[in-house]
Amino acid sequence: MKNFLITQGCTGTYSIIGVLGGRFNNPQINHHCRDSNSNIFVKNSRVVYLLCNPYDYTISSFTRSKEVLFNISHTRQCGGDWKYFEDRKDQTLEEYLADPYDAFKYKEHADGYLNNTGRQYNLLFMRYEALSEYGIKPLVDFWGLDVDPSIYKFKQRKSDWTQMSEEVKLLLENKYGKVMEWYENLPLVQKFGV
Repeated sequence: MKNFLITQGCTGTYSIIGVLGGRFNNPQINHHCRDSNSNIFVKNSRVVYLLCNPYDYTISSFTRSKEVLFNISHTRQCGGDWKYFEDRKDQTLEEYLADPYDAFKYKEHADGYLNNTGRQYNLLFMRYEALSEYGIKPLVDFWGLDVDPSIYKFKQRKSDWTQMSEEVKLLLENKYGKVMEWYENLPLVQKFGV
């Protein structure tokens, strides 16, 4: 059995990894794996999927370093439509949001884990807000780690959609409003066994 931490990114993954350090039991960090049936998941492994809301995710994706063309490499890792961004290297957040097409394939990525009927691993799904509510206790318990969960200190996201302009808020709602509603109706923490 191995432990895995999966996310689409933009969820403070590295702060969790930094706090846990070498405390993983056979650690495997593949935090952008799109294939929910990937052969990296040993049978009966324990996979934690951490997901942030689509508004903050999108904002964060557009505020990363321009030098590394973050959206191309990130979307490729997550199995989204990276060629969309390759053709639009100078695209702004507002321009992306005005286009109804979801190149990130945000919901599809999460659905691959949440609705995977062929899953052979145990899954702990956590919304980003669960870190504020419970810290890392759910994943420490799920992984059976001998770690004091209080060593993790939650930090508020810098990419907070509520701090954006009214124009951006409207664009976010028009493009990802239904996905945000889906996200907000998911439990903060949910376990799936095999």
